[in-house]
Amino acid sequence: MKTFLIIVTEGMMDSSLAITLDILRTAAFLLERNHEAQSLRILTAAHRKKVKTGAGLILECDFTLQQLLTQKIPVDWLLLPGSGKKVLSELEASLSSKEVQQVMSVLNHYAEEQTCLSVSCASTFMLAEAGLLDGRAATTSWWLANAFRQRYPAVVLDETKMLVRDANILTAGAVFSQMDVVLDIVAEVAGASIAYLCSRYLLIEQRSSQARFMIPTQNQHLDPIVIAAEKWIDKHIEQALTVQELAAQFSVSAKTLSRKIQTATGDSPIKFIQRRKLMRAVHLLESTKLPVELVAEKVGYQNGTMLRHLIKRELGVLPSRIR
Repeated sequence: MKTFLIIVTEGMMDSSLAITLDILRTAAFLLERNHEAQSLRILTAAHRKKVKTGAGLILECDFTLQQLLTQKIPVDWLLLPGSGKKVLSELEASLSSKEVQQVMSVLNHYAEEQTCLSVSCASTFMLAEAGLLDGRAATTSWWLANAFRQRYPAVVLDETKMLVRDANILTAGAVFSQMDVVLDIVAEVAGASIAYLCSRYLLIEQRSSQARFMIPTQNQHLDPIVIAAEKWIDKHIEQALTVQELAAQFSVSAKTLSRKIQTATGDSPIKFIQRRKLMRAVHLLESTKLPVELVAEKVGYQNGTMLRHLIKRELGVLPSRIR
């Protein structure tokens, strides 16, 4: 038997919590129906036995967080779905709350036990705040990435990824990437065939990246030159831009611009330019019937081959899958 422990925080996103429970329960049902030797035990815990979700629903949990710390309940996987914190200031303030401090104690306890940990969306801040991501590769919700990177510089962050696995820790991006997380865990614990059946029962399509969902105007950095560079790139998106040309527009050296872009976004200047072009290309593919060759021309690439390669590398799909 494999035991899954789901940590629920006050105001947690109902969708993130529900999909976790739905996939795990579906997997448990399929294992039982198929008379498999493996079985799943699903537990929930919160700072008190009854906790209110973001939509105001009441969940009665199996344990309190304090009971987890005192009773030393063994589990194979601890899952912390996305919290309901949508405003950065609210999220950062919550990290010093009694509830979150208790959650971090639980995370540290199970990390010491070498339990596998899975955390998604804004909840990744709790994992990082507990010091458990220092020196590790991770992802988080793309719109929180810049704030995350500045607060936790020791974490190797890649916000374009839907999932990042580093040893016993699995992190995920925005809220609905929780689907991908749980399916990945089910595949590991119960086998790929059970995970596939779960995805078919629940009509879940596998995705590999959250880059295509990023909204350019949502970047939460404040460097005026980087913001101006973004706007200039967008205005001249059809041009084949170089870092030197971009730097010249703001009377700074290429080295200075590169440093500012790296600090603000975590990207190299070349990738910074590519990402702006990629987002425009995805928008055109989704909203028009233009052939890939013409889309490539409109975002400053010589041919469709270059754009196909970029989309495949960054998003994990071919342009045809975007339409």
